[in-house]
Amino acid sequence: MADVIIQIYGIRTVEDARMVIGLGGHHIGVSYGKIKRTPGQLTCEQAKEIFEGVQPEAVKIGLTVAEDIDEITENLKEVLPDVLHLSGDIEGISPEQVAELRSRFPGLKIMQAIPVLSGVPLQEQKVMQYIRDYESTTDFFLIDTKAPEAGDIGATGLTHDRAIDRAIIESTKVPCIIAGGLDASNVAEAIHMTHPYGVDSFSLTNLDNPDPNSLGCKDPEKVKAFIEAAFHA
Repeated sequence: MADVIIQIYGIRTVEDARMVIGLGGHHIGVSYGKIKRTPGQLTCEQAKEIFEGVQPEAVKIGLTVAEDIDEITENLKEVLPDVLHLSGDIEGISPEQVAELRSRFPGLKIMQAIPVLSGVPLQEQKVMQYIRDYESTTDFFLIDTKAPEAGDIGATGLTHDRAIDRAIIESTKVPCIIAGGLDASNVAEAIHMTHPYGVDSFSLTNLDNPDPNSLGCKDPEKVKAFIEAAFHA
């Protein structure tokens, strides 16, 4: 049995949050903020309802793609998660600005998304430089696939070279969660290849045909299969 943290993103209802934790997940990821920036992003009030309604053992992750730390601060004053996931353009918030956010919210942990381009050799990317630059200001790295045309990181459903994940994990003492196109069919292999702290799924644990009249978008069967595959890796 693999000793990995299971992180499920795209949580938009209390019911989905409780389902994920009930099936054995550890982290629930919620995108929220006062300014609408991404599809599926919740209001602060909706995020607060989820964080207050989920089981107490859940680790509550709040995602932002904002790059203005004052905007982020206002969101955090409304709803403070356990972990703030910075998933916008990594160069939009400097390590010094991340440190400033930490000083404003001393108990808050930081998860820094690291953008990995699919099909591009490691030596042609800035990945390892980002690791060195942000190592001292983060509690977790979330290694995710970045679409070349996108400003923010992740939510693509695209995979990348897991050897890059392994190189990152072996280079840092910061716990690393791997993401990018993971589902029940490939998560065990990814765990064996990289030995991560945790694994993350968003796109591929969503419903194929979500109810247009509901915010719920997670597929219980896909979530269950993903968690079981990760646990038994």
